Amino acid sequence: MKTPAPKTTKLPLLVLSLACLGLAGWAWNLNRQVGALQAENDDLRPKLEKAERRAKTEAAEVASLRASAKMAATTADNGVPANGPAGSPSDSTAAADAHKRNINADEVAALVKNPAMRNMIAAQQAPVIALTYKDLMDRLQLSPAERDYLQKLLLERQMVQVNLGMQIMNPNTSPAERRALGQQIQQGVETADANIRDFLNSDADYAYYQTYTQQESAHLEVGMFEGALSGDDTLDPATADNLAGVIANAQNNFPFTVNFYDHRNFGNPAVLNSGAVNKFLDEQTQLQGQIADQAANLLTPAQLDAFKQNQGAIRQMTKMQLNSIVQMAGGGQ
Repeated sequence: MKTPAPKTTKLPLLVLSLACLGLAGWAWNLNRQVGALQAENDDLRPKLEKAERRAKTEAAEVASLRASAKMAATTADNGVPANGPAGSPSDSTAAADAHKRNINADEVAALVKNPAMRNMIAAQQAPVIALTYKDLMDRLQLSPAERDYLQKLLLERQMVQVNLGMQIMNPNTSPAERRALGQQIQQGVETADANIRDFLNSDADYAYYQTYTQQESAHLEVGMFEGALSGDDTLDPATADNLAGVIANAQNNFPFTVNFYDHRNFGNPAVLNSGAVNKFLDEQTQLQGQIADQAANLLTPAQLDAFKQNQGAIRQMTKMQLNSIVQMAGGGQ
């Protein structure tokens, strides 16, 4: 592998709440994370407060801050844990008031185009990347400098999907524009993967990386589960890999009515409605039961109990995220 120069920028590590990976998953994460910035990050809060004052005279910033406040209200209403200091009473009042309005996709799209906000979103994505790809980096036995550099490449890959994916989610985007954006995302991901292949400098390591990325949402779920374990209950690398495979295979083979694990459905306005979401949530519960039955062959009783608790948290997060993305896409009943 190529050893990169030491990394000079250290991003703040924020505690992760579940977000599905890929195009749709990062759109969900964006909806939660932009709002959470106000409550979670002392370093960024002064910048947001300054922007709020300036927004009184700059209409573009007003739109951005409204979108941020609405997403913060959606997050708070659905019980997402915050890990920074509690917001001020005025922050809470603003968030509650913003929640009375629907999320405006144009405002969110404008927000993502703001360079400062892009930097903040990237800072929020970084710990998600680190958690999702932890087992891959352990398997490849990367040095600290190599881990930092690969995480940088993975973050660049993810931000291609975030920045263009939000435009696809906008209901005002035409079918032709969606197709063009999809092609841009594919090209951006291919370019990023080429850079990762050059860095790994090994056909075997790159093949493992490709398999790993095909199971991103499963590895994120396993990463969250591992974070709840300690002592003798921790997973060995082989068990973590096998568990991710069980989850991914079950997701791929379940006969969903509308499969929201398939991110292509987030470019299809015809299925972005509350009825389809509620049906998916019911089917996800059935799927998780099947996964737990198979996981019992890999886990100890204590691990299995923690795994089932993690599945419950995933159901709640998925419900919040899907309902939010339906709002953003203009879906109703």
